Amino acid sequence: MEPAGILLIVSVLLVAALMLLTLSLMRLRGTTRHMEAALADETGARDRANLLLALASAVNSSLALEEVLNVALTHVGRIMGAVAGAMYLVRPGKAELYREAHYNLTTRARGSLRKIDEEPLRSALAAMRPLVVKLDERSAPGLELGGHPQHALVAPIQRSGQLLYLNAWRELTEDQADLLNGVASQAAIAIRHAQLFTAQEENALTDELTKLSNRRALAQRFLQEMQRARRHHNSIAFMMVDIDHFKQVNDTYGHLNGDAVLAELAQILVSGARESDVCARYGGEEFALILHETTESGARVLAERIRAKVAAATFPGGLKLTISVGVAATHEAALFTQLIDRADQALYAAKQGGRNQVRVADMTGPAPKPHPARPEPEAV
Repeated sequence: MEPAGILLIVSVLLVAALMLLTLSLMRLRGTTRHMEAALADETGARDRANLLLALASAVNSSLALEEVLNVALTHVGRIMGAVAGAMYLVRPGKAELYREAHYNLTTRARGSLRKIDEEPLRSALAAMRPLVVKLDERSAPGLELGGHPQHALVAPIQRSGQLLYLNAWRELTEDQADLLNGVASQAAIAIRHAQLFTAQEENALTDELTKLSNRRALAQRFLQEMQRARRHHNSIAFMMVDIDHFKQVNDTYGHLNGDAVLAELAQILVSGARESDVCARYGGEEFALILHETTESGARVLAERIRAKVAAATFPGGLKLTISVGVAATHEAALFTQLIDRADQALYAAKQGGRNQVRVADMTGPAPKPHPARPEPEAV
């Protein structure tokens, strides 16, 4: 065969081989894309399954509301690729939601309180399905990394809502919408469980008659306040209050009227104290207050104001009553544990000194000896 013929045959074979190789590469590339898509879908499905499993676990095991909210928020935020997120709960009796959990927002990001009938919540809550809503610059919160998000993905949850902040608008796929609805359903159950547990805990720490903290709750809060005062090198004060001649009220007017007097005094204490102070029923006709970041002079002024307010009040049954008050205050961390005993000693001194007065403990001297036993507070 002529060389030219051989060369032509070889050329044809090379072209055919190249075409076959090209077709094989195209098939391989298509197979790779299919495999990548399948892998991505499998990874997405696994992420979605893990999220719902985490929420189901929170429903069954966690009774801490904060933990439940953080699980729902951070997991779904990661899957949806949100730059930041926040979880809002409805405030009882109000048409507004308060931010209870968040991530990647600045410490004092705007939007901690959002009204139900305003964007970005209004549209999603009206439709009762997840929606991407454009944010007004005035309602866009600040991000930890700087700037403000332009859109929010709003996922309605029963009596609450989840906002995932996005830098760009996007259309939700059907799978994403189904995922968010599943999260909302699980989160609603978890939130309800956590709220019921919180209510039970509050009942266990609340005096049923006066609705103040009980002695157990007082002890817990006092420990917390001591730790905070030590950490920040602040003063702390403790106040003991006792109704003068309360036994006569019960003996003369009956225990029901005595209960009404105690409830009324509780309200006077709460209105006379600051919002940061802790008011508690110590037992019987005795009450106690923890005064946050309060010096001796500040505690004395507050105690005198409360004493005067009680003396000027008219209690149920037209009764006029007075109180005796003992106060102890210090900024010395080593003396914090003595505050309750010293306030109690000061209260005893006030009653021994004629009642209807305030006595302040001297924290600079040695601890006083225990006073003679006095009757236990009456249980009513």
